[in-house]
Amino acid sequence: MMEISKCKNKKCQRPLPDSYKHKYCENCRNEHVKRIKDAGKAVAGVVVLVGAPVLAFVTKGKINPKK
Repeated sequence: MMEISKCKNKKCQRPLPDSYKHKYCENCRNEHVKRIKDAGKAVAGVVVLVGAPVLAFVTKGKINPKK
């Protein structure tokens, strides 16, 4: 007797097709990717906020974008 494979997400548990090659359903995989992208955007935002004043300090304000 063949056991029906289910999504490994404890909150989901959707049945997966027999020949499905992933452990998680498509919806759970998409949610995971979205969380990773959102975290990357948050990190990039912090880098920009912190990086600009540090760059100005290191260059002693000698970068003039108006030239």
